[in-house]
Amino acid sequence: MSTAYLGYPSDTRHRISGVLRMLLQSDEDVSGTASDYLAIVNPGHTIEFTGTKGAVKQARTELDTWTATIFPEGGGLDGLINNQILELLASPASSVEWPTDDRRTGVLGAVVVPAERIVISYDPDGQRTYDQVGVGPKPVRLDPSTYLYAPLITMGGDPHGVPMFLSSLAALDRKKRLTDNVDRVIDLMRQIALVGVELPIPTPQDLGLDGATDPRYQELKAEYAEQAADMILGLADKGLFVGPEGTKFTINNISHSLTGLQDIVGENNRRVWSGLSTVGFLRGHMDSTTEALAKVVYPMIEARATNIQAVIARQLEFGLNLHLRLRGIRAVAYVRFHQAESAFAQAEAESYKTRMEAHQIGKNMLGKAYARRVADELDLADDEDEHAPPWADTWNGGGETPSPATGQPPEPAAQVTARYAYDPRARRYALIPSRQE
Repeated sequence: MSTAYLGYPSDTRHRISGVLRMLLQSDEDVSGTASDYLAIVNPGHTIEFTGTKGAVKQARTELDTWTATIFPEGGGLDGLINNQILELLASPASSVEWPTDDRRTGVLGAVVVPAERIVISYDPDGQRTYDQVGVGPKPVRLDPSTYLYAPLITMGGDPHGVPMFLSSLAALDRKKRLTDNVDRVIDLMRQIALVGVELPIPTPQDLGLDGATDPRYQELKAEYAEQAADMILGLADKGLFVGPEGTKFTINNISHSLTGLQDIVGENNRRVWSGLSTVGFLRGHMDSTTEALAKVVYPMIEARATNIQAVIARQLEFGLNLHLRLRGIRAVAYVRFHQAESAFAQAEAESYKTRMEAHQIGKNMLGKAYARRVADELDLADDEDEHAPPWADTWNGGGETPSPATGQPPEPAAQVTARYAYDPRARRYALIPSRQE
């Protein structure tokens, strides 16, 4: 179970992941799809914290510098995210070790361990173990307190992951063979005619021999024919045929046709795109795509991207919180990915506005009992208001706080309203406060 995928029982996980990584660099469909997922999965991220105000401030200060240096080969935390997106496409899982210093006062960085070289088993106590194979004479046991294996796809009871692009290999292999055949047909189409040449056979005397029985006669005749053919081929591109006196040329026109080839290639392309979890219009195939269809299909791509974000967020939070614990900082970090700018932003904004109006109705009908539902949908922590920025005090959250002395709401010096518009900093439509005197 740990050495091969079910669809490739005679092959190894290590070789197949190597093939997929090669295709990420060399095949236009695979590389293009990977670039799409990089853009959709990682349009940017923020790190949020829970804990006391002092601990949150300390955690933010600590991680601001640390996240920029933990993955120097890829450009810090953001580069690590891009690396792990590609790993989930080509390898079984997000596989990262977060080594600590000798005194265990912090995490030194992030080390990517090829997930296809990880063998998962169990020790006598029933605890899951992770061994890295293929790097020495013996497997290397990885400590689960500093190592996390986070797969995107698993099947049955097998804890080993499955690469997202695994199912595309058969169609990609067929695509390679079809491309080679198309190139061969194109080369043949350059030959507009088949030329037959009849050469006069030289006599033994012409070749300086005594008679036909001379053993060199056959050899010299063959050499004569090769020299004549080279001369004819050398001038063929210029439209000139030259040969010895008595040479006869026969020209037969050749007809070529690519009828049906486009349908075969197109059908295989659809199989490739299906295996890569992409759609035709993202690969430039626009002839049958409508906006209505795109609105139905594109959210599926975004949903897959959300699944990838969840796995990578789990990996990053493992390393971030390990570092905070070793530093003695009592705060918990959460990774929140930004949403990629959508081509259907207007429709999504109207949908968001409708949901917020529905929440307002729910609040008016059910009061505080409805707050939990809003918090769950918007992913708000219970102490979210404690970490709001200072300017948030100017927002009108639905009513002024009564004065302790009079019990009545104070007269505001200015009226605060909010408008629903596009926020360029958040790159989405949101409620933006505006102050009117």
